[in-house]
Amino acid sequence: GITNELLADYHRSPAPARDAKVLTLFATAVSVLKQLISADIPRIMEAVFEKTLEMITTNMLDYPDHRIAFFHFLREANMHCFYGLFSIPAHHQKLVIDSVVWAMKHTERNISETGLDILLELLQNVSSNAQVAQPFYVSFLLPLIQDVFAVLTDRLHKSGFKQQAAILKHIFNVVQAGGVTAPLHSLPNMDNVSFMHDHVASLLAKAFPNLTKVQIVHFVKSAFDLTLDINAFKQLLRDFLVAIK
Repeated sequence: GITNELLADYHRSPAPARDAKVLTLFATAVSVLKQLISADIPRIMEAVFEKTLEMITTNMLDYPDHRIAFFHFLREANMHCFYGLFSIPAHHQKLVIDSVVWAMKHTERNISETGLDILLELLQNVSSNAQVAQPFYVSFLLPLIQDVFAVLTDRLHKSGFKQQAAILKHIFNVVQAGGVTAPLHSLPNMDNVSFMHDHVASLLAKAFPNLTKVQIVHFVKSAFDLTLDINAFKQLLRDFLVAIK
């Protein structure tokens, strides 16, 4: 009963009256109760999610406590109640991903790195979960690649390099290993692996006209190479970052 009242109150109140401790409370509840609270995640999200997002995405500065508490809640839910997080309505799933991307692009280091952490953990969960994975990939994989390349190459987010590399490597490996079975495009006679190589190459050619076709082809071929370990992959990205300058 108390939690229902808390949720209803948070939902109804004007923004300045919403207490960030409500988010902290639910983050703690998820972290302690784990799967036991999974069935309640959609209800909690319904009450706090859009309302909090409205507060924290208007600009980069207002409600700092709500920001930290909100992403803490999201991270705990992703870690412990993954099914609950993916039994929310589709437009809320999109909001989850949008909010994580928004965090990843944030100029404040602790928020951007939290966004990267959540995204990596989310992708790892998704890839080990067949029923969630394919619709997720169809909806989010292509824009996510673009978003991660954006922070990798913008110089403002250098501190997140290690996580950015881990995310890209994870996505490329999943694709290359045949983990994405739902079609990512509607082109005839083209599999996802070839499509993804072409897609990344054209993305980079558009964004960095100073790169030669040879450089791009070499980079893409190497980036999707399953035999590269994470250190070799990071070196590949470092060389790429030097090349685009």
